[in-house]
Amino acid sequence: MRHIKILHCADLHLGSELSDIPIRAQERKQELLRTFRKIVTICNDENVDLLLIAGDLFEGSNIDPQTVQSVKDYLHELDHTITVIAPGNHDYVSIDSPLADDDWPEQTIVLGDGPQRAIFADRGFAIYGAGFRSTYVDQPLLPQLPEADLDLINICVLHGDLVSEGGTSRYNPVTERQLAASGYDYVALGHIHKRSPVYKVSQTSYAYPGCPDGRGFDELDEKGVYIGTVGKHNVDLTFRNICSRMYLAVEADISDCSSEPEIVRTIISRLEELYGSEYKNNYYKIILLGSVSENFTLPLQTIQDNLNERLYFAKLIDNTRIAIDLEEVATENSLKGIFVRKMMERIEEQTANDNLPGANQLTKALEWGLRAFESEVQLIDY
Repeated sequence: MRHIKILHCADLHLGSELSDIPIRAQERKQELLRTFRKIVTICNDENVDLLLIAGDLFEGSNIDPQTVQSVKDYLHELDHTITVIAPGNHDYVSIDSPLADDDWPEQTIVLGDGPQRAIFADRGFAIYGAGFRSTYVDQPLLPQLPEADLDLINICVLHGDLVSEGGTSRYNPVTERQLAASGYDYVALGHIHKRSPVYKVSQTSYAYPGCPDGRGFDELDEKGVYIGTVGKHNVDLTFRNICSRMYLAVEADISDCSSEPEIVRTIISRLEELYGSEYKNNYYKIILLGSVSENFTLPLQTIQDNLNERLYFAKLIDNTRIAIDLEEVATENSLKGIFVRKMMERIEEQTANDNLPGANQLTKALEWGLRAFESEVQLIDY
């Protein structure tokens, strides 16, 4: 039975400003572009038939011309691969959109003018899809696409939001019923930055690959693409991690530490244990846990500066607790005792009302207050 090889990616958001970490923003923009170049290289090296880009290739219309030209130059290098780009809600087709240009490589299809189908009978497949023409697409695009060709492998590329039956979305709502009715062999979706499994409904398989490279701490862990084969009602795809760096949230228990060097060693040891010899290359949000003495001032800024000399980037979140008997302190006839009693009453009130976030906030405020009785509370600059 005939199969074709595909690489499915989405949501690269090339040209993003990446203002969350200004000191790394320009370098990160170039890394994202290099990740796209890596995708093209994989297509050439592994003889991929179809490169499917399911929306938000660019962050928007106002992209520097050099980035756009680099993308076109990379795609020109493809020998065998046909590229299909479905514009998304960020890079929708407009007068000033780079996807509206007419100088894209000949082997590149930009789905910009309503529902489309491109038939490649000599290669045994047909492509279907549609692109966003504005930020919002309230009416589902999938039911508007042409019927599947029963004699070919049918592949659809869409930027859209998977919703339950009867659900709504302003970003091209897609339902399982629509997918099943399409008759397509594979629907390559974009818009959700977290990878999904490869699902199947009726004879149609579909998936989100997530973004190929993270842009912040809301896009954690491995990022990459789906690559593999698609046949008639048969899909064999594997996720491949291709991100240049990972954004990671790591917990570190520092209960046994009583100095800055000990804390740094504990954190580094934890990172090396989790991520091996390449641990230095990632972005870290390090969440400090455990109990520390009320007499020990946690030198957060100093620890963070020390870590940033050893790691590509790190920021600290202090979730430690003071090793203290609060019930005993609350009995003291002192300003400290009054403070603890009042705070514990408010925490108990929030807990009784099932307001866990409020109780957690007050607990942290209690911790800071106790530290303030002993020394200054440190704030960290990111």
